[in-house]
Amino acid sequence: MIKSAKDIGIGIIGVGIMGRGHALYLSDYVKGGKVVAIYDANLVTAQKVAKEVFKKTKVLPKVYKELSMILDDQQVKAVIIASPDHLHANHLEQAILAGKDVLCEKPLASKEKDARKVAKLVRNSKSIVGIGFMRRFDRPYQDLKKEIESGKYGKVLQIRCTSRNVSSPTATTAMLLTNVAVHEIDIIRWLLGEEIVSVGVNYAKKTRRANSNLSDPISVNCHTESGVLVTIDICANSTYGYEVGMEVITENGSLVIENLGQLNIAYNFKLSARKGGTLHKNWMGRFKPAYIAELTAFVNSLQKGKLDKNFATVEDGLAASIACGLGVKKL
Repeated sequence: MIKSAKDIGIGIIGVGIMGRGHALYLSDYVKGGKVVAIYDANLVTAQKVAKEVFKKTKVLPKVYKELSMILDDQQVKAVIIASPDHLHANHLEQAILAGKDVLCEKPLASKEKDARKVAKLVRNSKSIVGIGFMRRFDRPYQDLKKEIESGKYGKVLQIRCTSRNVSSPTATTAMLLTNVAVHEIDIIRWLLGEEIVSVGVNYAKKTRRANSNLSDPISVNCHTESGVLVTIDICANSTYGYEVGMEVITENGSLVIENLGQLNIAYNFKLSARKGGTLHKNWMGRFKPAYIAELTAFVNSLQKGKLDKNFATVEDGLAASIACGLGVKKL
């Protein structure tokens, strides 16, 4: 997609899987915004992604070797933070102090104290800040929320979640909470409109593919304010394909988001056909439409000067970090 001079200049902080995906989706599918600058600790990687962006937009982003340089660039009106998790809070803080609007990938922070500190800073700023919980923009999850809120199926009693990555060579057990379960915790808060009040962890037999700092797989068990039981089964090294799914068990039915992004409902003794096919290698493929919708909403937010209502706020990010912290304390 060719970009115009009127498009809002956006900088990308960190261009690993997530940052590169944001840069390319923004360049290919989103009107009104353009990638004008990139920062990554690996300069070679940053230059490679800049060239990929140029092929799509005919705009060659500047490549910076220091974070301060991209934040000082006046052409950069907003930034997307996709750096490693433990750097999110610091990078968000610096972006806010530089007066930038921000789309910060989840989690808000890996540690609760850092999340609280940066959330306070955001509250007292004039910056637009959205947290990258992209499932809120995913059609199956949006349809699931509508079905739950319809009241047709009665009260929600239990939720079972599955999250499996193909390979996670550097993951730790704590990261299975702060990096993986954080998605489920946010989406459950969003679906039910209530907080997670307790989090526990159960261990499974350890796969030989887990490193010395990782117990894999695990099951995270939570309760919400109203007593809904949530189980989140996480596998960091499934090897066979990327899977994310959720079953919401209600008084009158079962509502299931399948691994390939289909909502199936078992109700009144009927069950719709389930979808088969090839699993994705990672989240970027499964949630591509959601990422595009999220980026579109972010650019619209910048144009209107107000965060889109579908975005997770910094308060949502803080709540998710606090809940994950409850589980980390149990490790």
